[in-house]
Amino acid sequence: MRVPSSLKAMLLATTLLSVGVGGGGNLVIGTAYAQTGQDGLNQYNQAAQLKNQGKYKEAEPHVRQALAFFERVRGPVHSDVAQCLNLLGQVLQGQGRYAEAEPLYKRSLAIDEKVLGPEHATVATMLSNLGTLYQDQGRYAEAEPLFKRALAIGEKVLGPEHPDVAIRLNNLGSLYQDQGRYADALPIVLRTIKQRAEVPWISLAVLKGAEPANLLNAAQSFDYSYDVLQSTSGSAAGTAVQKLALRYASGSDDLAKLVRHDQDLAVEADKLDKNLTAEVSKPTAQHNQVLEDQMRKRLADIAAEKTTLNATLVQRFPNYVSLTKPAPLSLAETQALLGDDEAVVAIKNVGQKSYAWVVTKDKGAWVEINITDKTLNDQVQQLRQSLTFETDKPFDTALAYKLYQELFSPIADQIAGKKHLSIVTNGALTSIPLELLVTSDPTGKGLKDVDWLVKSHSVTVIPSIFSLKTMRALAGTSSAPKPMIAFADPVFSQQARQQAAAQHLASRSLTSFYQGAQLDVHSLGEALLQLPATRTEVQAIGKTLNVAANDLKFGLDASVTAVKQSPLDQYRIVYFATHALVAGDLEKFSKAKAEPALILSIPDKPTDQDNGILPASDVAQLKLNADWVVLSACNTASSEGVGAEALSGLARAFLYAGARSLVVSNWDVSDDATASLMSTLFNISSKNPNLSHGEALQQAELKLLNEAKTDAETHPRYWAPFEVVGEPAVRKM
Repeated sequence: MRVPSSLKAMLLATTLLSVGVGGGGNLVIGTAYAQTGQDGLNQYNQAAQLKNQGKYKEAEPHVRQALAFFERVRGPVHSDVAQCLNLLGQVLQGQGRYAEAEPLYKRSLAIDEKVLGPEHATVATMLSNLGTLYQDQGRYAEAEPLFKRALAIGEKVLGPEHPDVAIRLNNLGSLYQDQGRYADALPIVLRTIKQRAEVPWISLAVLKGAEPANLLNAAQSFDYSYDVLQSTSGSAAGTAVQKLALRYASGSDDLAKLVRHDQDLAVEADKLDKNLTAEVSKPTAQHNQVLEDQMRKRLADIAAEKTTLNATLVQRFPNYVSLTKPAPLSLAETQALLGDDEAVVAIKNVGQKSYAWVVTKDKGAWVEINITDKTLNDQVQQLRQSLTFETDKPFDTALAYKLYQELFSPIADQIAGKKHLSIVTNGALTSIPLELLVTSDPTGKGLKDVDWLVKSHSVTVIPSIFSLKTMRALAGTSSAPKPMIAFADPVFSQQARQQAAAQHLASRSLTSFYQGAQLDVHSLGEALLQLPATRTEVQAIGKTLNVAANDLKFGLDASVTAVKQSPLDQYRIVYFATHALVAGDLEKFSKAKAEPALILSIPDKPTDQDNGILPASDVAQLKLNADWVVLSACNTASSEGVGAEALSGLARAFLYAGARSLVVSNWDVSDDATASLMSTLFNISSKNPNLSHGEALQQAELKLLNEAKTDAETHPRYWAPFEVVGEPAVRKM
């Protein structure tokens, strides 16, 4: 697994090129070259963007044009030329054209050493990139001194705890790991872990390799790896969490004031860090030592102030901290949350390797799994191809059995006898419910007789290890007086809006809410399919649960405004039968990076208060007291197969708002099948309050399977589209 070099210097160079001011290596374009200069800059930025997307061939002509321009305008020895050479080297390296990339890196390094000096932060980046090239070719002896020199420059210029220094450490640790030099790699990995720096997944390979080398015992290896697992479990929740923090900061209460102060300190520290980097990189004659000392002191003061501030937030607003800044749980803390028949399982695929962690009441263990990212993606994709109602393809039980063996056989002893599994996964595994894996050879068995995982274990997905602590703090059941409120069959397009308006009985006008919006929601609405079957689905469930008619919101009533104005904390079930867009899905309609969101009726004149989109940061502001939040008709596996992981931002937000569990669909579902499954689930849960939510769904799925009247109804597409996300304390008699 490769550890990329820092892009900070490249991005800084892009900024310098954009500024167009003289001196210090910045781009100076005369009047005659102004338009040409902008063209050259555009070519550079386009190449950088394509390179970051892995589109190396497409990037190459752009960076070559940029290089030609800057060589002509700047001359052959200039830092801007060095940046173009460096980018071209990365583009060629990405294509495996190592021999062509090497002289470019060397020339880039030589230019910056001459222009900027041998101890400039940019020189460290160039050294790291050349070292990475050598590492890719197995030229370890040549790469090592480059990585060491880059690390020494970073520690001297930026300080030992700077994020760029962590990247240099990771590069060196990766090099040692490639050579099996675990005694050299381990101290580097442990340093990054203890500093809470950005720790790459490569550290797991080092920790696992350190065990047989007797550098760590099994308990130490587990503790460190468990920390890495939780510290690096990035997901689509990140954007929602950031926007949630901004939303809280806009308030006027004590929490808002603390959050705003925390953000102000972060902004100041970031600005100071950039200024410090620039100052310490100056030649000695231009360097201001007094200014450097002042900036370092202020950065230390900010760090201390943020530590105190965070302690205040933890003490006064622990729920906010649990959502935005969760600290890793220790093994003991996790075990204290579990019952005797429970296990927490985390499965992480990290490229060429995969790992699994298991925590039970009395034990913690982690193992390496022999399956690559590509193999896992291919197998999951094959299984998903037979799960939608648009196909009559038979389900591949043999493949489901093979996948179970690959993933669960290495941890079979640890989960034996544990009836309930709380699972954290990533990547492709988030796009299928693990209940449909097969635990024994299915040869010669009909679908009803196959040993599905759901027959031996109830399964709950949890957004993170820490979320287990937050959820277990909730009361076991809701005290809300009303059974359900539902939002279904929303209106997306203009045509559907006109049809709904003709049928709409309410006389109120929504135009008073409209003041404009930044998102092209009308284009979004035209791209979405209407969901008329969800009305039938919700009506059937409502009838079973004796839901009042005015608690079923359809068509134009299924709006963001209706959600925000409804007393949601009065309902035990909050039901959304609509599209969910995962992080990134909205980017084609908006320049801003979008967070995961639910799509409700899109108004004719959208406003900032209601543009038809209910993002995770808005969800977290809702007040819920629900046993269940249902996200139905949400195909949580996008075309990229990112699955429910992409909805983790929504999941965390709903759990934070007061939901005890979510029930989320993994593929486009049948309205009849969904109505039957949900009605069964809620009846089982209400009649058996001591069941966990995972167990309630398990029993509902098995009831549908066992009572199937046709072969079609025994197919997993019928009984297994949903999974439970989040689980309050398991309740026992």
